[in-house]
Amino acid sequence: MVHDMIEIEKMGKPAVPIVSGRFEEDAIASARTFAMPDLQFVIVPRIYRNLAHDECIRQTEEVIDDLVHVLTSRDDHKRLSTIETADRHRFEGADRYDAVLRMNEDFIMRDWGDGFPLCPATREAVDELMQGTSLAPDHLVCDMPPGFGLATVEKIAINAAMAGAKPAHMPVIIAAVKALSQLGSHGGKSLLMSTSCHAPMLVVNGPIAQELGLNPGSGLGPGRDNRVNITIGRAFSLCLR
Repeated sequence: MVHDMIEIEKMGKPAVPIVSGRFEEDAIASARTFAMPDLQFVIVPRIYRNLAHDECIRQTEEVIDDLVHVLTSRDDHKRLSTIETADRHRFEGADRYDAVLRMNEDFIMRDWGDGFPLCPATREAVDELMQGTSLAPDHLVCDMPPGFGLATVEKIAINAAMAGAKPAHMPVIIAAVKALSQLGSHGGKSLLMSTSCHAPMLVVNGPIAQELGLNPGSGLGPGRDNRVNITIGRAFSLCLR
């Protein structure tokens, strides 16, 4: 919905999404993703799909004045923060371990992590991973949905480094990212922005699966036998964030 409102705004027509309270952070993230971080919206307490028809009308009528105010106000709204544009992030601590803890805490607060500890994507680690592909660091693999950021080989390597990937894993990770982009704008956006409980599944075929030691059999859970499966899957997942 936020994406649609932004497209309307780009056509020169004022638009204000109505967002239920529990999705406020999602609306802020979507506005940042689609390059309109100052998009204004009105908050209602309950999710519309859980309400009866008359309750939907009542909830909307209660925020009509707010809608009118946002649509007609000339205030320079800056409620939403601007997009992070730093090329590198530096973390310091009492020692290396403390610095890594600070990095992980910062990344999880920005919603850049997956909840598990991240390995630092140092310059050395990223350069080592890029040895696993003949593609140039600035080679554009695809426009990544839903916000269509530029997924270069180097950016994919940064996410792979945080997942603890090896150079040999890079061809599969790059192929996975490219495959997702080929679902089309609607498919990728639906998968990555929906609140439903679905997730991508990677199917790796051919000699490279055996070369990397991917486990195609039973016991597909945490542990030594599935280290490669988990690492590649995690690297791909981090690329989607």
